[in-house]
Amino acid sequence: MSSFISLVIESTRSVLKDSVNLFWSLLKVMLPVMIAVKVAQDLGLVDSLAQWLSPVMMLVGLPEQAGLVWITAMLVNIYGGAAVFIGILPNLQLTVADATVLWSMVLIAHALPVEQRIAQQAGASFWLTTALRFFGALVYGALLNAIYKAGDWLQQPLELAWLPQLDDSSNASWADWAWSNTQSLFWVFVIILVLLVVLKLFDLLKITQLLSKILTPILRVMGIEGRATTLTMFGTLLGLTYGGALIIKEAKAGNVERKDIVLSLCFLSLCHSLIEDTLFVMALGGDASGVLIGRFIFSVAVVAMIAGWMKRSAAPCTEQRFTE
Repeated sequence: MSSFISLVIESTRSVLKDSVNLFWSLLKVMLPVMIAVKVAQDLGLVDSLAQWLSPVMMLVGLPEQAGLVWITAMLVNIYGGAAVFIGILPNLQLTVADATVLWSMVLIAHALPVEQRIAQQAGASFWLTTALRFFGALVYGALLNAIYKAGDWLQQPLELAWLPQLDDSSNASWADWAWSNTQSLFWVFVIILVLLVVLKLFDLLKITQLLSKILTPILRVMGIEGRATTLTMFGTLLGLTYGGALIIKEAKAGNVERKDIVLSLCFLSLCHSLIEDTLFVMALGGDASGVLIGRFIFSVAVVAMIAGWMKRSAAPCTEQRFTE
């Protein structure tokens, strides 16, 4: 009994410590972005910047200001996009479907300068995998928007009960803005804490291992075989940075075939961190039908098509294109 209590205490300390460290890392990203958004709103720049993104957002049925969230996420990371989202949400009228489309696009294409550099080091073309993520996000966003509208699904207004809202953040005083965003950041910390607890429970209950067993045959359907299957599986569940690092190591050791490296990195570019990032954006209004189920099916279909194309188009030549 005493050993069980000690385990619980130690696990609690570990989760709290990890939560504080992760939140501090995210705060250094989110707070400057939040301040920049507020300054841009006060100067009237948000609407001007959003107008440039209007044609792209029209393709996926989203308000033009939502493009600021996606652009920030692509250049910074998901949490930078979340900071912009929190800042402009009071001025947007989003449905749950809109939020799901937006966060699905963010999950596919985010942190491109960093993550695609990792993909490049692992053996895939920086520009081709970046294009795959950018256009993949647009295509999936457009498809998801069309499906939701055709079925009249998730058309209810987005309401985030946990998120303090200003009536109009663009006209709010700095004091009101500071108080509202302090509350928002507190709840972001709570979300992070809950996420880490969930991940810990997944490990203890062997759920992560179960998901791995489920994913393995699906990866083989896409033509990903051998050692790359395990590496891709880890990246899918835990993130491109982790999966990419493993692929870099195994590729240098000559343990993974070039074809498998290319297909693995293409899949990870579209679908990674299936647990942590997905749960985070669901807390911000994304529905599992789009940010999890649909995104996974879309990624499998796209990579299966790439695998088929590579097989038909003389594999060595095609693989060279994807790694240059």
